[in-house]
Amino acid sequence: MKLFCVALIFLSLSFAGWGQQTFIAAGNPNIRYVGRVDFSNPQEARFDWPGVYIQFSFRSSECLVKMSDTGRNYYNVIVDNNPAKVIEVKSDTTLRIGEKLGPQIHKVQIFKRTEGNQGIGIFKGILLDGGGEMLPWKDIPSRKIEFIGNSITCGYGTEAKSKNEHWTPSTENNFQSYAPIIARAFNADYHIIAHSGQGVVRNYGDKQKVSALAMPGRFNRVYDEQEQPVWNFKQWIPDLVVINLGTNDFSTRPFPDEDVFRKGYENLINEVRRQYGDLPVFCIVGPMIDEPCYSYVKKMVEDFRSIYQKKNVYFIGIPTYLLNPEKDLGADSHPNYQGQRKMSAHVLPVIGSILDWGYKNNEL
Repeated sequence: MKLFCVALIFLSLSFAGWGQQTFIAAGNPNIRYVGRVDFSNPQEARFDWPGVYIQFSFRSSECLVKMSDTGRNYYNVIVDNNPAKVIEVKSDTTLRIGEKLGPQIHKVQIFKRTEGNQGIGIFKGILLDGGGEMLPWKDIPSRKIEFIGNSITCGYGTEAKSKNEHWTPSTENNFQSYAPIIARAFNADYHIIAHSGQGVVRNYGDKQKVSALAMPGRFNRVYDEQEQPVWNFKQWIPDLVVINLGTNDFSTRPFPDEDVFRKGYENLINEVRRQYGDLPVFCIVGPMIDEPCYSYVKKMVEDFRSIYQKKNVYFIGIPTYLLNPEKDLGADSHPNYQGQRKMSAHVLPVIGSILDWGYKNNEL
């Protein structure tokens, strides 16, 4: 996928050349939101998790969107399946999405590239020319996947040129993470619940064996970075959940004790099943970590299946040597887009076989 930056141009409501404008509020039912989105203010859609996406169709010669941000987030904008444009939003801004468009129906998709610590994204609405109209979004997948993870799932540094580069917000692209790649291959909607540096019980660099707040503590949140409000799990129930955690628990010392780590992971799986029911849960380890995390998670999954008779829990190990260290790594030695595609190719057949789901591997 070819990405290129587009300058953000502030446009007032009296944009030259427009006789009249039609403002479409963020709460319009023809705008589709996928991800944990807060509509406590019905005039705005607010969100901070990576991978939240917005989809809408319209018929108009021109289209603008009104967005804002509490920090600095990046988005991929795809119009009519053309190559994505990358936009940066860090204040109240009106963005030109399309101009001099033909009379046919047009489709816009906006994907949040960056993670919650970059701020809350705010979608305020759409401007069409005076004769424009919104239309229902028709391409709604029947499948749903939730991914719970860390920086790998976030798409940390996928666009960096080498493993020696340090992370910057502009090189993080959740759209290029293995998680959305897998979802696109299965033609599935997806939610991303992920935060860089988070572990099952211990976060990256913590001097203690157990962190005060690890990834499971964020699972029930509407916002990654805010304890309140709590997410209503009845709003969106996936067909399966994929968890890729443990890398940060064991990437630096002191390591958590095995029984503490396993208990924390078991509690997360049980919470997932309590909220969503008896659905398949896939526990991934790798490719940035090996032992002892690999063995701990594998044994835990085996116990779920044999001792607890929870047959819908599965283990997928991704070996560290799957990735070429000179070609497949981006910022701070995280998988780049090519590395993320290799991860996807490793995981897709396993999920596909177990669920009997077909998939397309055009991106792989």
